[in-house]
Amino acid sequence: MNNQAAHGNGDRSAAASRRRVVINARAAVRLHVGGVERVASEMARRLPALRPDRYRVLHPTPDWAHRRGHLWEQLYLPLAAGSDLIYCPANLAPVASPRNVLVIHDIAPLRHPGWYSPVYSAYQHVMLPLLARRARHIITPSRFSKEEVVSELGVPPERVSVVPNGVDERFGPHSRNPAIRQRFGLDRPYVLVVGTRIARKNLGILELAAERLRTLGVELVSAGSGRHYMRTGQLPPIRALGYVDDRELPALYAEAAAFVLPSLYEGFGIPVLEAMASGTPVVCSNLSALPETCGDAALLVDPTSAEELADGLVRVISDDDLRARLVRRGLERAREFTWERAARMTDAVIDQLLAEEPVARSSSVSIGERTRSGPLAPIRQPSPAQQDGRQAPRVSVVVINYNRRDLLEQCLDSLARAAAEVPDEVEFVVVDNGSEDGSAEFVAARYPRARLVVLERNEGFAGGMAVALAAARGEWIAVFNNDTTVAPDALRAMLEAGERDPRVGAVAPQMRFADRPRIVNSAGMEMDRLGIAEDRLVGVSIDHPLVGEASEVFGATGGAALYRRTMIDEVGGFDASYFAFFEDADLAWRARARGWRAVYEPRAVVLHHHSATARHGSPRKLYLVGRNRVRTLAKNATTTQLLRSLPEILAYDLAYVTYAALVLRTFAPLKGRVDGLREWRAYRWAGAPYRGSVELRRPLGVRRALERHHTWQRQTEQPVVHRG
Repeated sequence: MNNQAAHGNGDRSAAASRRRVVINARAAVRLHVGGVERVASEMARRLPALRPDRYRVLHPTPDWAHRRGHLWEQLYLPLAAGSDLIYCPANLAPVASPRNVLVIHDIAPLRHPGWYSPVYSAYQHVMLPLLARRARHIITPSRFSKEEVVSELGVPPERVSVVPNGVDERFGPHSRNPAIRQRFGLDRPYVLVVGTRIARKNLGILELAAERLRTLGVELVSAGSGRHYMRTGQLPPIRALGYVDDRELPALYAEAAAFVLPSLYEGFGIPVLEAMASGTPVVCSNLSALPETCGDAALLVDPTSAEELADGLVRVISDDDLRARLVRRGLERAREFTWERAARMTDAVIDQLLAEEPVARSSSVSIGERTRSGPLAPIRQPSPAQQDGRQAPRVSVVVINYNRRDLLEQCLDSLARAAAEVPDEVEFVVVDNGSEDGSAEFVAARYPRARLVVLERNEGFAGGMAVALAAARGEWIAVFNNDTTVAPDALRAMLEAGERDPRVGAVAPQMRFADRPRIVNSAGMEMDRLGIAEDRLVGVSIDHPLVGEASEVFGATGGAALYRRTMIDEVGGFDASYFAFFEDADLAWRARARGWRAVYEPRAVVLHHHSATARHGSPRKLYLVGRNRVRTLAKNATTTQLLRSLPEILAYDLAYVTYAALVLRTFAPLKGRVDGLREWRAYRWAGAPYRGSVELRRPLGVRRALERHHTWQRQTEQPVVHRG
C-alpha cells in the first residue's frame, strides 16, 4: 500500500509539473508603476524564468491596459486561458473563471470606502467578495491581509496563503547618484515620503514634521501620483515631485536622509523595503501590515499623532547612533524579502494546487478558429478529457445564452433538477454571447460551479457551441437553448435512449411549445432532397400515436439535443461560421453519412419558447436560413443528389424569394442564397471528408412547402414550421 501511495504521489507531482498556468499581466503594462504594478511586473518576469514549461504570460496592449483593460480581463482572458489556472497578482480577476489564483493585497475599499470614489467603492464591494468566493485559491502578501480576507470575506483560512512581496535588486546603497538632486532641484537634505494627496497615505499629518525639519535645514519631499478613483486628503506645505519615473526611484531613495510612511492602512508596504534596501533609515506607521513588514528595522510611530511623527523624524535626523542602527537593521531586513523568494513561494502554492487535481484540462480556445468566416476545416480534435487522460464526467450540459436572463434562470433551474436525476457526474458549461442584460453576472453568482465562458460579442449558437465543446469534458454533450424548460426526468431518459446502441450519436427529445404545452414543437429533425430541414411532427397534438413512439430520425434539433462526444469529434463538430440556423442540420447530415444514428425519445419532454431569442421572420434570420441552407447542400449533398433535385430546388427557391420580396417586402432570403452560392466552392471542399450517400425524405413539393411556410409567416403567434 505504501508503494502504491508513493507511486500515486509521484504521478500527481509529475502531472503537476506538466500543467500550464496563465499569468494575468494586465497590471504590468500600465503606464504608472505602483505597488500592485510592481508585483505584477516582477512575477510576470520571474515565474516563467523559474518554470518556462509551466507559465505563460498574457497581457493586453498598453493602450488597452487602462480603461479597456477590464474588458480584456473579463472577456478575453478566461477564454484564452481555457482550463489553465490563472494567476492574478493585482486584486482583480475574470469573474467567469473558477480557476483563479488571486492575489488580494488588501481590502481597503471594504474597510474604508470613504477613501475611494463612490463608483469604485461600490464596484469593489461587489467584486472582491465575489472573486474571493470563486477563486481556486487566494494569496496575500502579509498575515494581516490574510486575517482581513478571512474575517471580512468569509474565506476559509486553508484557502489563503501568505507570500510576502520582495524588493528589486536595483534598490541599494549602490544606487546613490547626486545627479538626481540636480534633476529635481533638491539642494538641501531631504526626507522622502512616497504618496501624494491620497487619503489613506495620511500626508496631512506631516505638517508639523515639515516645520520641525525646516528648522534643521531638511526638506520634506513627496513622490508619487494618486489614482483617479481615490479620494484626496490634506497636503501639507511640502515639496511634491509628482510621478517619478521608475528608473529614477532607486537614486531618490538612496540619496534621502530618511524615509517616512505615515499610512493608515497598508496590506504590505513595498516602499518601506525599498527604503531599507537603499540604506535609508525608516520612520513608519505602526498600523495594519506595516509592523509585520518592518520588524525591528524601523522606528514605528502612531500615524494619528502629528507630535509623535515629528519627534520620530527629528530623532532619526539628529541621533547618529539611532540612524546607524536603523540603516544596519534595514539592510538586513530587506535581504529577507526578494522577488526570487516570492516567485518560488508562489510556485510552491500553485504546485500544490495542481497536484491536488488528477490532470489539467486543455489549455486554451483559439479565437482565430472561433471567429473565422470560412467553413469548418475537416479536423478532428480530442475532447479535453481525452487530451489529458482524465476520467470524464458522464454528461456536459451546455447552454448558449444571449440576452435572455429571465428565460435563462428558468432553464438552468430546470436543468439542475434534471441533472440531479442522473446518477453519474454532470458538469455545466454556460457560454454567454456578449449579453448586456447581466446574464453572465447572474450565472456567476447563482451557479458558481458552472463553467462560465463570457464572449466579447455575440458569436451565435454555432460559434458558442464551438467554444463550449472546447471546454466540455463529458462523454455526452447535452445542448439546450436558453429558452427551454426541461422536465426532471428528461436528461436521464435521453441518456438511456442513447446508450442502448453504441452507434446512436444523437437523441432528440419531445419538444413542446411552452405557450401550448399540448402541441409538439419538434420530435426530431427531418431533411428532404431540397435541403429543407423541418421539425418532425410540428403542430401535432401530443395525443397523436406517433408522438408517443420512439423512432429513428434524421437528426436532433440544436434547441434540445443529446450528442455522443465521439460522434461530434469524428464528424468535425459544429461549423462556427454558420452563426445560427442549420448548424444542427449540417452536423446531422455529416453524422448520418458516417453511419451514426439519431433517435427520438418521447419520454424526454422539453418546453420551448419558440424563437424567443431569434425573432420570427426577421430579415437577419431569413438571410441566415437561406445562406446556411445553401452551405449545407454544398457540404453534404452528393453530386447525384444535386443533379436529380436541381429542378425542384430551383423552382422552390425562385418561388420563395419572389414571395419574400412581394409579400414580406424583404430581399434577405435572396441575398442569403446569393452569398451561399458565392461560397459554394469553399464549402464543397470543406464537406468532402464527410460526404456520403444519405437517404433523404421526398420533398413536399413546391406548393405545399410554400403553403406551410406561408402559414408560419401569417400566424407568427402560432408557429407551425420553420427550418427551410
